[in-house]
Amino acid sequence: MIADKQLQTRLIATLFLLSASILFFLAIQNYRYGLFELVYSASFLCTVFLSVSAYARFTPEAKYLSRVCLWAIVLALLLIVRDSFTYPEKVQHWVFPLGLLSYIALSHRQATLLNTLSAIILSLILFWKSGFIQALTFATIYTLLISLASTYAQLHQRRSRTLVALEVRDPLTGAYNYRHLEDTLNKEICRADRTGKSLSLISLTIDYFPQVHDLHGVNTTNTLLIQFSEILRAMIRAGDSDYSDSQHTSYLLLPCTPADGVLVIAERIRRTIEENNWPVVDTITVSLGCTSYVSGSKEVSASKLINDANIALIEAQKNGHNRVCHHSY
Repeated sequence: MIADKQLQTRLIATLFLLSASILFFLAIQNYRYGLFELVYSASFLCTVFLSVSAYARFTPEAKYLSRVCLWAIVLALLLIVRDSFTYPEKVQHWVFPLGLLSYIALSHRQATLLNTLSAIILSLILFWKSGFIQALTFATIYTLLISLASTYAQLHQRRSRTLVALEVRDPLTGAYNYRHLEDTLNKEICRADRTGKSLSLISLTIDYFPQVHDLHGVNTTNTLLIQFSEILRAMIRAGDSDYSDSQHTSYLLLPCTPADGVLVIAERIRRTIEENNWPVVDTITVSLGCTSYVSGSKEVSASKLINDANIALIEAQKNGHNRVCHHSY
């Protein structure tokens, strides 16, 4: 995610720099023809776009970049509308690259709204100043261009969301993966420190899973893992989340849950799994390890909390499986 965001920021910086270069040449061209008002507008927008490019390229994180891009593009559109009253046929072409730029620098909703307003306003001005044919030609070309840009932007955003989901989720069970567990757990520890509320983690695994795999094969165990994950997801509360690692160990992250609360939840899960009917294997049991963190108790990290939950899980397995153990500080 971080690399993707950096790439997007650099792309925006490059495109604004390119736009500034185009505006610079437009200023020179208009100066040659004596259109000094357009020279001033192009020079001003060139300065604005250079500033946005510098901000995106050299400011660490550039957390206000979307807001800066929005104001820069709105300002450019306002200047184009103002100049279109005097030079309608000269500035109508300025809006085309700006429309394409908006779909890269802004959200899809913002870009669509701005481009729709621009198309309507500029078409009306052209109809008033240059006639119906000129306005219709502009509106048709601009609508086709923006429709293509909008379609591409939607496809790109959908693809990006799919890639993000694939990056943080286990492809078999749909649970979040282990790396995402560490990231989320670090955030939840900071939130627990800030709010003073408890945080609990459950580590659980199907008892004798290697033997089940050897006896019934890959297809059966995959089906079992999918159904197992679905049942876990159905039992957790809103705000809780489920995770899975490569060793078929599942984790349940339970914010705002003290030690006594996590024991009740873990026991309910253990009993539900034991009483459920499963395909082919009929019955399975699980061992669960729990740990809880209370703000201010001691220094803790995500890896420490996961390790404590796994220690409790190993203890549950050593004590005969199909049971719940809690690791406390």
